[in-house]
Amino acid sequence: MDKLYSKVLRKVTPSKKELKKEEKMFLEIEKKIMKIEGKHSHVEWCGSSARNTHLHGDRDLDLFVMFEKELDEKELEIEGLRIGKAVFRGQKWEKAYSQHPYIRGNYKGFEVEIVPSYKVSSGGEIKSAVDRTPFHNKYLLRKLSEKQKQEVRLLKQFMKGINCYGADLKSCALPGYGMELLILHYGNFDQTIQAIAEWTPGKILLFENAEEKDAEQFNGAPLIIIDPVDNNRNVASALSLEQFERMIYATKRFIEAPEEKFFFRQKTKPLPKKELKDELKKRELIAVLSTFPKSILADIMWGQLRRFLKKTENRLKEKDFVVERADLWSDEKQVAFVFTLKEKELQKVKTIYGPLASDEENAKRFLEKKRKLISGPRVEEGKLVLEVEREETMAIEVVKNLMKESAKTEKKGTNSVARKSKVLNEEGIIKNYKGEFASYLTRYLKGKEIFE
Repeated sequence: MDKLYSKVLRKVTPSKKELKKEEKMFLEIEKKIMKIEGKHSHVEWCGSSARNTHLHGDRDLDLFVMFEKELDEKELEIEGLRIGKAVFRGQKWEKAYSQHPYIRGNYKGFEVEIVPSYKVSSGGEIKSAVDRTPFHNKYLLRKLSEKQKQEVRLLKQFMKGINCYGADLKSCALPGYGMELLILHYGNFDQTIQAIAEWTPGKILLFENAEEKDAEQFNGAPLIIIDPVDNNRNVASALSLEQFERMIYATKRFIEAPEEKFFFRQKTKPLPKKELKDELKKRELIAVLSTFPKSILADIMWGQLRRFLKKTENRLKEKDFVVERADLWSDEKQVAFVFTLKEKELQKVKTIYGPLASDEENAKRFLEKKRKLISGPRVEEGKLVLEVEREETMAIEVVKNLMKESAKTEKKGTNSVARKSKVLNEEGIIKNYKGEFASYLTRYLKGKEIFE
């Protein structure tokens, strides 16, 4: 195990050269911000790079521009955006959103966020959600040992390897801060993995002055990590039940057979087209392939895509198709929805069972409803029965019609996905089987977790 961990850490620990470059970049941007006239008092470097718990290759700098708490919220927003835009003048930037908007962008090869924040004396006095972050930083700098920082790196890379890293809408998993708290709570990587393997839904982790009653407001969450700087926040609020159970399954598998593949995802080699055709013959599968909108922040778009996947699945179900599996994939260039159905084509005739014939009021309503009647009404086992004509019998046509409709009615982002979509049958899937989509579809058809 020590050999495995040492090997992983050699790959994921930033070099001294990287660390010096990060510090130099922080000092350069800090100097630039402090030269800008305004109502800010100082700049705080937060996030994993400030705590030295980040991974090799991560070039993220989270910089918090601090303002007095008496400043009006609207003025904080205006000042924060003004300073952010000034920092990125001549560089690539975009407006992002937390509780209030801020500027993020690429500054000389680093992904930098310039976030305005209030100076408050404790996490309990926050005026804005981002005000907690400087306290997170101070807390972990005080609590984590140098040895534990390496344990954090192991846990972060493990979670990346099993696809359970990130509180964004793409991942629906744990943020890096949550992983630092896990190491703090359990002591090291091994003990954390052993503990996760024994978790059950509703697991609660407490720090400092938190009590069990603080977790009651989060009942129903699979995991509750009470934020040590704010007892009214669950650090694991973004974690879905699916990702929670995936973490448990993966840790159990790792304990059984610890291998490097749990830390570093293996590239998926696409099935040869002949094997793909054989696999598709075994299933009733349709796909929607489109492009990822560039005009909307990725995290916002992921939320829209998940909702649109569910809407498409529900439309198929409304039309009597049995959806056995529905999945979303994107590399943020392409987007794909894939559906495995019980059958792709239904009979033209549909049998509808109504109320008891003696239930006069409901029977009348049932019979008066407009339908294309084929036969009936008749009584079977006491109930009224009709046979009616289905309007749509082909799953692919149901999805095509929904895409046409959504191109006109959906909000910005989703409407673009619908407008540019191609609804693919078996032949269309084979024709578009290339690149990252081919790797994804291979994983979908094999149906295995990436660490198996």
